[in-house]
Amino acid sequence: MSARKHRVLTLSVLLLTGAAGIAIACGPDFPWQLLDRREVTLAETPANPFAWEAAHLVPAPTDMMKAVENRWATDDTRAKLRTDAETAGLAPDALGLIAAMRAAGDGDKAYALGEKLPAAVRLYTAAAVDYKAGRLDRAAARFQAVLDLPAAEGATRAVWAAYMLGRAAALRDQADAALAAFAKARALAQGGAPDPLGLAVASLGEEARVRLAQAGLSLVTTAETDDDTVADSLPATLRLEATKPLDGAALSQAISLYAQQAAHDSYNGVSSLNIIALYLLENSDPLKAAVTDPLVQRLLAAHVLAFEEDLPRHAKEWDARRHNPSETYKAPPTPHLAALTTALAEAHIGDAGGPAPAAADQLAALAYRKGDYDLAGRLAAMRPGPLASWVQAKLALQKGDLAQAADLYAQAAAAFPTTGDSPPGSALSAAERGRLAGEGGTVALARGEYVAALDQLMPMADTYWGDVAHIAERVLTVDELKAYVDAKVPASVVAGWTRTVDNKQWPNTLLDTMGVGYKYDEEADRLRYQGAPLALRSLLARRLMRAGRGKEALAYYHNPAVALDARAYLDAREDAGNAWWAASRARAWFQAAQLARTRGMEIMGTEGPPDEAALDGAYDFGIGQAMLPPAGATYVTDGERKRFADSAPQPDQRYHYRFIATDAAEHAADQLPRTSQAYAATLCWAVAYAQDQRIATWTDDPATIEDPYWQSVVRRIIERDNQAQGRVAALYQRYVRTGPHQAWAAHFGRACPAPDFDAAAKEWWQAPARQAHRWIRHNHRKALVGGAAILAVLAAGTALLLVRRRRRPIS
Repeated sequence: MSARKHRVLTLSVLLLTGAAGIAIACGPDFPWQLLDRREVTLAETPANPFAWEAAHLVPAPTDMMKAVENRWATDDTRAKLRTDAETAGLAPDALGLIAAMRAAGDGDKAYALGEKLPAAVRLYTAAAVDYKAGRLDRAAARFQAVLDLPAAEGATRAVWAAYMLGRAAALRDQADAALAAFAKARALAQGGAPDPLGLAVASLGEEARVRLAQAGLSLVTTAETDDDTVADSLPATLRLEATKPLDGAALSQAISLYAQQAAHDSYNGVSSLNIIALYLLENSDPLKAAVTDPLVQRLLAAHVLAFEEDLPRHAKEWDARRHNPSETYKAPPTPHLAALTTALAEAHIGDAGGPAPAAADQLAALAYRKGDYDLAGRLAAMRPGPLASWVQAKLALQKGDLAQAADLYAQAAAAFPTTGDSPPGSALSAAERGRLAGEGGTVALARGEYVAALDQLMPMADTYWGDVAHIAERVLTVDELKAYVDAKVPASVVAGWTRTVDNKQWPNTLLDTMGVGYKYDEEADRLRYQGAPLALRSLLARRLMRAGRGKEALAYYHNPAVALDARAYLDAREDAGNAWWAASRARAWFQAAQLARTRGMEIMGTEGPPDEAALDGAYDFGIGQAMLPPAGATYVTDGERKRFADSAPQPDQRYHYRFIATDAAEHAADQLPRTSQAYAATLCWAVAYAQDQRIATWTDDPATIEDPYWQSVVRRIIERDNQAQGRVAALYQRYVRTGPHQAWAAHFGRACPAPDFDAAAKEWWQAPARQAHRWIRHNHRKALVGGAAILAVLAAGTALLLVRRRRRPIS
């Protein structure tokens, strides 16, 4: 990427996101998943976001200085910030007096207007007017006068005055005076002087700017802000140009100062370090001169790791499964990686037998990214720590040694201190720590350690919920999952959770799925799952229900309303099998059908595919795994494949509970007289539920889709739709052939009435009577003859019985 393109990128996105993980589910705002492309996940190079790394180049500050920055601020908001700070603690008329002074255009005139203001405020404001007008000597004299006031009298403007005295000296090329003034500003702030604008932290950037000039580097910009109270030392549009041969010592001092600024949570410090890193990586001579400095090595290694794409390990075999096998994958350009590694090699940094580079672990990651595995292993051994162990785990995976990789992942996870961050240069951001744990779980899964894999991923469930759901729902057996939940997530753990997402506590929650949902994490620019303990218990409940263990399931529904529906469903299914009367069985089957259709997602839906309860059924993929990679794919065991197949819902179709509802409604019809309204109505509902199984797609002709993967997806959707249409047709034909005429049947399957089961119960004996009456009415002669014959038989039988009783001997 060219320097021009780098400069026009929005730094707020570029700096804060860093290197995004490649193994994520496709779709609108789906959360990250590690198991989608395991070979890519486990091959990808570890890398902190650049903003995090820039803020950790030096030890965390122990002072109380705070950065006051808003990179989205407009001129109006900046002006309000300054006005609020200027008038704090002053009389109500101070705002008008200060505004009049600033409008005077001359320091002397401004000073005369400020007679009613405190001395420090009057002197500082007049000095600011002269500074803005370019009268730097007069401005500096008044700034110094503020500092010369008694401490109690000058405190409110002391930090301001020292900061601006430094800026005035820098503009007059008085470097020593500028450096002393900036140091004074920080000393005053640390001593307790008010600093509402964060100028003490900003002074670190201003001092660094002076050091850059001493290093022979000039800041060039087209939109420089020169507001005397805006803490903005390096606007995002700045770039560096050389004015003389590089002074490496001065550059190191500048980088250290910007690193201190960044460590105080200053976005401007991060931006400044980004500009310096870009300049060095795109200019070989300064790079060679600076690369021997340990701080420069860490800065540049962090920048390249964060911003240059990984080499496409395993990409060819993956693309062959989803795209045209004849297509070739073009490797992304890595000019900065090449520039840095060349400079390091020429400086003999990292050579065998030499001293350990300060950034040995980061350089090991870079060597791994480049594909120089021998060098990566050698460098990782030079600086033990979590990142080094992580790289060594990657190298073990390259050799196919899963056992050693698992041990190294465990070492990496154990390398963190119990509190705080590890030393600069060997720490990992929270996101990378989570990914480290996730990759450890992925390796455990690849080794067939299924429960251990869930245990390693569960602490990161807010990020990798789809992976947790896949293992819990499709890999572990029901008994394994139940034992895990009982041991690790008992009911007492989730007792304090509320039934629904509290949007005041979790703003921007996009989904509320059975009491939990997703929250958009603005800093990480991704969705995070909320309520994993509840969700895991709910997942177990629904899985137990699907496994026919509904009574056990009832204890794991965290939502009481869902538990009531589940109990009602179980009772209906039990009555459907045990009720004495056919009409009662029909009523129970129909109740089960209704609950399965209307509450099936909550009662028995799969968390991942095919139902996607985690996404409220909005998509049929995105959480978990719809299918496993083809046979022979790395990191997928035969045991996982068997467990995946055994745990599939029945039927294995999207919204599988709608199929169950259709079957239950048809079973209800099976129990009813074909002449009854209930028979027709239950078949009507069965048709309605079958129609709900249909899924629309954007084309009826898969051949028009070029991508083979999406072509296969559309073919499956069309096949599913055809099957649903066939079921609808079969059910409707059953009604036409066997059911009674109903006035509402013109809208059969679209507007169904409630079945009248009470009338159907009576129909069992009323229907035969009606049929007999109808036959007699149309066959009265036959009825008379038959009736007479029956009467004759009865009379003869009675006579015979009487004769026999008379002949019986008396005992």
